[in-house]
Amino acid sequence: MRRITISDNMTPLAKKLVERGMTKKELAEKSGVPLGTIDQWSRRLRKSPNVYQLYKVAQVLECHIEDLIEPELGENE
Repeated sequence: MRRITISDNMTPLAKKLVERGMTKKELAEKSGVPLGTIDQWSRRLRKSPNVYQLYKVAQVLECHIEDLIEPELGENE
C-alpha cells in the first residue's frame, strides 16, 4: 500500500486523516457523515460544511472543529 505524506496544499481535513492513518471511508463509517461529503471537503469541492457534521468528524479525529476549517483568503493578512 502507498504511504501518503502531508503537503502544504492539503486541506486541514486531509492532513488530519494522514496524521491518524485513517481513510475517508473509515472516517465516514465512524462519524456517520456521508463519504461523498467527506471527499468533497477534503478536495475543496464543498466550501460550507454543516457544523453538526464537522462536530462528528472532529470527535472521530479527536480534534476541534477549528482544526478542520480553512481560513478565508485574506484572513491571515
